Amino acid sequence: MLFDHVIVGGGSAGCVLANRLSADPRRSVCLVEAGPDTPPEAVPDAIYSDAFLPDYFQPYRYWTGLEAYTGALGNKSQAQVKADMKPRRYEQARVMGGGSSVNGQVLIRGLAADYDEWQELGASGWSWNDCLPLFKRIERDLDFATPLSGTQGRIPIRRTFPEHWSPFALAFRDAVGKVGIPYLDDSHQQTGDACFPFGRNNAYNHRVSAAAGYLDESTRRRPNLRILAGSTVRSLTFEGRRATGVNVVIKGQEQWIEAGEIILSAGALHTPALLMRAGIGRAEHLGEVNVPVLCDRRGVGENLLDHPLIGFGVHLRDHGRLSPAARNGFLMHMRWSSGHPDCAPVDMKLTVSGRFAATRLGQRLATVNFGPNKAYSKGIVRLNAASPEAEPFVAFNYLSDERDLARFKSTARRVAGFLSTDPVSGFVSGFWPGIYAESLRNLSAPTPWNRLVTNVAASLLDLGGPARRMVLGAAVDQRFPLERTLADDATMEAWIRAGVQGDWHPCGTCRIGAPDDPYAVVDPKGLVYGVERLRVADASIMPSIPSANINLTTMMIGEKIADSILGA
Repeated sequence: MLFDHVIVGGGSAGCVLANRLSADPRRSVCLVEAGPDTPPEAVPDAIYSDAFLPDYFQPYRYWTGLEAYTGALGNKSQAQVKADMKPRRYEQARVMGGGSSVNGQVLIRGLAADYDEWQELGASGWSWNDCLPLFKRIERDLDFATPLSGTQGRIPIRRTFPEHWSPFALAFRDAVGKVGIPYLDDSHQQTGDACFPFGRNNAYNHRVSAAAGYLDESTRRRPNLRILAGSTVRSLTFEGRRATGVNVVIKGQEQWIEAGEIILSAGALHTPALLMRAGIGRAEHLGEVNVPVLCDRRGVGENLLDHPLIGFGVHLRDHGRLSPAARNGFLMHMRWSSGHPDCAPVDMKLTVSGRFAATRLGQRLATVNFGPNKAYSKGIVRLNAASPEAEPFVAFNYLSDERDLARFKSTARRVAGFLSTDPVSGFVSGFWPGIYAESLRNLSAPTPWNRLVTNVAASLLDLGGPARRMVLGAAVDQRFPLERTLADDATMEAWIRAGVQGDWHPCGTCRIGAPDDPYAVVDPKGLVYGVERLRVADASIMPSIPSANINLTTMMIGEKIADSILGA
């Protein structure tokens, strides 16, 4: 098989690229996705309808072998990290549409300053004024038609407005308003500190993933587009430094697909792994795993970024709960300035959820999560082994920059103040320092056992007294009682270090930069430095993390790289 373009990864950027490139009938395009397809006439009900993490951690939706280290690395080697730290599950989608098929359906642009920062970091042509037309091209805004809105795009965006929020979330909005953080209906209009409803890639209470929006029936019927789902790329092939194709396992058989150009869209964890297994990366590391060096590119796998998070769990009084009829539990989002020295304006994020999960137990609980929108701690991606079966070594290095830890501490105390005073406290039965343990994540899986457990727990909560204390005692980490955590700085830091997790927004590991930047991996057109006919188009090319969930920005990257190819 020979194609002009082979796209590795059917995630948010890959679906965009497949659509845009195959619109030119002179180009042959192959899209390879390791996970199952979600064609328009057969979108699984869970993806179509579930708000968050459908079919939780099933191998037909997620990379179940992928783990990540979260603690600060210091000067530890890869071997020392493995010996001293315990990795955590790190959920990444393995399905057509990628994260847009399993995430919380959050569709928010970064701030204008984020993309202007990219330009300053060497991503020429990626300023806010360059990117805005692409955001508008993607979006079909169902609520607004302003000069900043997109109204004709393939991905709908709509919001759950305050009329449908829980009383608890409304009170939180009013509380932050009293300290000077205004409410906006439309996050596109934000220029300074503000709170607003989440924008969501959702129409009429149904998810619209990048696969649904860009791989519609008419696109799939193009004779020059081939979609290979359930197919895993084992390696890239080269003649000298010129990329020639990919070895792919299709229905259990390995085949070579010849490519005029390869575009890696496998995400910020798997794209650098593919490059390193091909010999493109830090030479000394490649030597450690016995991979011959094709191109010594030191930035491959560096600059791993995410939005670290922690939060408070909240037991709501009856009159503070979200209506069971409401499908969306993600209600209020806030971006504001910490005022911390050496930090950019509007550097923080906070989310108020009206319920913890779509169960009887989850309806009685809410969360307030927060963390740096502009985190300064940076991690790494390395190979565990040269084998394509081995998942990469992922270490986020959270809290390695003191500015991140300091902002967590000050924000935790500020949020606790909101929860403890009017108008919010009237809707709160109790709250505690939260840790999103693996046991809690497992309760998200829609199994008969989980339904039984959560129903019993909900009934015990409603009984009050010792029964309620028993349930909340199981949810609260006894190392971090609320009063001591807030009063004692050492306990506060211990809680943050134990509980911090990512928001599933990995990016930056193959960043755009200028030709003379030794840590840049690709040029502004996505072309990998030092080799030919190889591009990257996914979240890994972001020079810095935007102040938003990265799904919409990743689709924008697909649009922009497609423009670069079509305009060449």
